[in-house]
Amino acid sequence: MASTALLLGGECTGKTALAQALALSLENPITPLSVSVVPEALRDFTLRTNRPPLQHEQEEIWKQQSQLLLAAKLTSTEAGLVVCDPAPLMTAVYSVQYFDDDSLLSRALETTDPGDVIVVCSPDIPWEPDGIQRDGPQARQRTHELLEALILPRLHNEVIVVSGSLNERLAQVMSQVP
Repeated sequence: MASTALLLGGECTGKTALAQALALSLENPITPLSVSVVPEALRDFTLRTNRPPLQHEQEEIWKQQSQLLLAAKLTSTEAGLVVCDPAPLMTAVYSVQYFDDDSLLSRALETTDPGDVIVVCSPDIPWEPDGIQRDGPQARQRTHELLEALILPRLHNEVIVVSGSLNERLAQVMSQVP
């Protein structure tokens, strides 16, 4: 089965840019790897509805992100990498952050494959507005604090915390992802 990198981080922490950079770096004639980037169900939801989700819609977004990840894992080759931007865990974190609802946390943690590599994108890059899906640097910092308090201590995965420029982040992941 392909290796899997699950991206975690608050808004505007470079998850999507890192996922795209990994795909560009690894999918070339020199390396035999194929890369599958799992898109963000939350982004699709906000584009489709033109609003952020309500509390009762969080579980469906989590399920959708989980299904997209599973489908990518099942269709990837052994010589490949699946990059999930972001991990389904992020929906559970956002439920705590925005709705004070931790009902998705246990399931999200239980369904995280221990063999998946967790890549945590630090909030050390400039924050940029991006329509209705961005709440500001204070929200990004709060997300990071929730990841550190609620998620990272409960994972049994390899965790890579990346920081710095996109090239520095890419190098940090490339040096550790099989």
